[in-house]
Amino acid sequence: LVIMKLDKVSGNGVKDISFEVKKGEILGLGGLVGAGRTELAQLIFGSERVTSGSITYNGKELHLKECQQAIEEGIAMIPEDRKRHGVILEMSIKENTTMPCLKRISKKGVLSATREDEVTERYKKELLIKTPSINQYVKNLSGGNQQKVVLAKWLAMNPEVIIFDEPTRGIDVGAKQEIYEIMNDLANQGKAIIMISSDMEELIGMSDRVIVLCKGRMAGSLSKNEISQEAILMKAAGAE
Repeated sequence: LVIMKLDKVSGNGVKDISFEVKKGEILGLGGLVGAGRTELAQLIFGSERVTSGSITYNGKELHLKECQQAIEEGIAMIPEDRKRHGVILEMSIKENTTMPCLKRISKKGVLSATREDEVTERYKKELLIKTPSINQYVKNLSGGNQQKVVLAKWLAMNPEVIIFDEPTRGIDVGAKQEIYEIMNDLANQGKAIIMISSDMEELIGMSDRVIVLCKGRMAGSLSKNEISQEAILMKAAGAE
């Protein structure tokens, strides 16, 4: 089931990008540094504007002017630089987790502390966030656990499409494995995942399909049985 369709999308340094994203799949975005992968993700997430072409989501055309609209539609983005864009280090796990969904856990504008605890405890347990307390500052956590807090924050919004930009950069092997398991679980629940990764093993191992970009344009699409390091690199380098 196709949940999102890009048709000749241009803007933010990318040009004429067309592909579909299906429910329950992990779609990899490959390419060399500067190929335009993050730039494309920013268009889908509404942090940059589409100048031409269209993005259709759940059967209707999206006209995003800002990220807030994307979030309300059920599109989430786990950014590459979690310390700068993913979490607020000087705030607690609880404050970070419930930040996007404050409206949902408030009644008549008053925040329910009980609901706030419930939501945070649920994701702490589900994502195996290692911490003595949900009131712990995020800056005191390991890289892998910080990444899980970023995830908790978005999952609390119950998104349908989740963009992961370099999901395991700077985290240890054990935490990497946990992030992969979480991503596979999300796909099994029917979430659509778009994953940008420069880690070739990750891209090959996790993706159901890979879209390869080269210099801001689409260089090709690879199905599960076509995905290989050689195929990705050839397309990324612009070879036919």
